[in-house]
Amino acid sequence: MDQVLLAAGGAWPLAWCLGVVFVAYALRGATGFGAGVVSIPLLLLALPLPVVIPLVTALGMLASFGQALHQRRHVHWIGLRRLLVPTLVGVGVGLWLFAAVDPRHLLRALALFIIGYALSGYLPRRTTAAAPRWLAPLAGTVGGFVATVFGGMAGPFYVVYLRSLALDKARFRATVSVALLGLSVLRASGYAGLGLYDERVLWLLAAAVAVVALAMFAGDRWHARLDEARFGHVVAALLALSGAALLFK
Repeated sequence: MDQVLLAAGGAWPLAWCLGVVFVAYALRGATGFGAGVVSIPLLLLALPLPVVIPLVTALGMLASFGQALHQRRHVHWIGLRRLLVPTLVGVGVGLWLFAAVDPRHLLRALALFIIGYALSGYLPRRTTAAAPRWLAPLAGTVGGFVATVFGGMAGPFYVVYLRSLALDKARFRATVSVALLGLSVLRASGYAGLGLYDERVLWLLAAAVAVVALAMFAGDRWHARLDEARFGHVVAALLALSGAALLFK
C-alpha cells in the first residue's frame, strides 16, 4: 500500500485517480469507448504525462480484452477487417511524425468534424445509407495516428465509421471494443519498448485493475437498460466531449 501511495503522490491523489478510473470505465462498459476521453485529461491533474499514457493504455487493453471476450459473438468482423491496414498505417505514420510535426492544426480541424458529427446524432434518422468506401481507411488511419501521438482518443474516429454501418448497440459496443483492443496492443508494445512501464506505472496499474473490473460491470448493467435511441444520444454526447477534448488538447 505504501508503494501505491508513493506512486500516486499521496492518499488524495490516489483517491482522485481511482475515482476518475471508475467513472471513465463505467462509461466504457456501457458504450464500448470513451474511457480515454474522460480519464486522460483528468488523470493529468494528478499524474505526469509519461505515467498517464502507458497507464491508460494498459487499462484500456485489459478492459477491451474482457469486453471483447464477453461480447465476441456480436462482433462485426467485416467492418473490423476494413480498419486493420489503415490503423497499422496510422500508427506507423504517428510514430514517424511524432517528433517532426506539430499536429495541433490537423487535430483541431478533425475535432470540429467530430463535434459536427456528434450534433448530427441528435437529428432524426430517416434512411440508412451505406458507409462510403473511403470512411474506413480514413477512420483507421486517423485513429491510429491520433492514438499514437496523443496517447489515446482514437475511439471517436472508429465510432464515426462504425456508426455509419447502422449496427445495433450490442454489435456496436463489441466491435469498437475489439478495434480498440488491437490498437491498445500495438501502442502498449511501443510504449514498453520505450521503457515507459516503470515501477510507478506498474504499482498504479495494480491498484486500478480491480476498480476497472467493478466499473465495467456497472457499465454493463447500465448498457442493458439503455434503449436504442438513448444509446445513440449517449454516443453522440461522448463524441461531442471527445471533439472538445481534442480541440483544446
